Amino acid sequence: MNSPHVVIFNDTHGWHSEQLVTALSAHNITTTLADLAHCTIDLDHPIGIRIPGLNNTLPDAAIVRGIAPGSLEQITLRMDVLHTLAEVGIPVFNPAKAIEHTVDKARTSLRLHLAGLSTPKTWACEDETLARQIASQQFSQGHALVIKPLFGCQGKGIEKIESLAEFDNVRPVGEAFYLQHYITPYEPQQWQDWRLMVIDGQVCAAMSRRSQHWITNFAQGAECFATTINDEMANLAIAACKSVDAAYAGVDIIRMQNGHYTILEVNSVPAWKGLFQATGIDVANHLATALAKRLKQTALPPTEYAQ
Repeated sequence: MNSPHVVIFNDTHGWHSEQLVTALSAHNITTTLADLAHCTIDLDHPIGIRIPGLNNTLPDAAIVRGIAPGSLEQITLRMDVLHTLAEVGIPVFNPAKAIEHTVDKARTSLRLHLAGLSTPKTWACEDETLARQIASQQFSQGHALVIKPLFGCQGKGIEKIESLAEFDNVRPVGEAFYLQHYITPYEPQQWQDWRLMVIDGQVCAAMSRRSQHWITNFAQGAECFATTINDEMANLAIAACKSVDAAYAGVDIIRMQNGHYTILEVNSVPAWKGLFQATGIDVANHLATALAKRLKQTALPPTEYAQ
């Protein structure tokens, strides 16, 4: 019997892909590195999709490490490939559904809210007049706001606003206003949050991120430290993953002034280099183990669909 074959999707393969290839090989799993942008939908083919490097077969599983920016049409085609793989029973980490639930911050906020999970109060709309009214009301109640692009990562494009003058100077990306309460740090002027990596319903690694600035992303210069977490944090992160249908995710949590925690973001295509540097935990190995378990549960090898 041939060893399982996993495709790793990314637009730029590097450290993370190398880590995954090594971890998967320890489970006797072979890998192909591919880019979703290079895949083709082809109904003149038994499978219906062509993935570069797979010789007209389907993989036994897939891992999504990155999706290149693109137009609505380009992203839709890439999601079509992931949707199709999941629909024919191929394990995908993470499936298109989870990515769609998390790449759009408004969608994530809605999923968390409907699941009854703690997350900052949020408003999203296209009407600038309405957005300004919301901002004005929140400022009058003593709240600062954070305006974020609906689609964004690594702390890019985020602005903190505390007055209507500041609101008027901000041009939202794509003319969509996503406004969220700014969470005042638990300890004044000590900006800190936590990234928890959840895989198959368990927290496998966690780190604290501290910064001299209110944006605490690793990519924005925050320092990362190994940390212990309590049950409230772990339960929040695990529930957050479940609410967005993610097999694994990086969940960002912050401590509020009342001592409790709230969910800032859920990333279904998380990087873990900062987490590895801070903790030494091999996240890729945890992912490979989880994927190997899924492969054993797959009744029909996906490569047989082509026959």
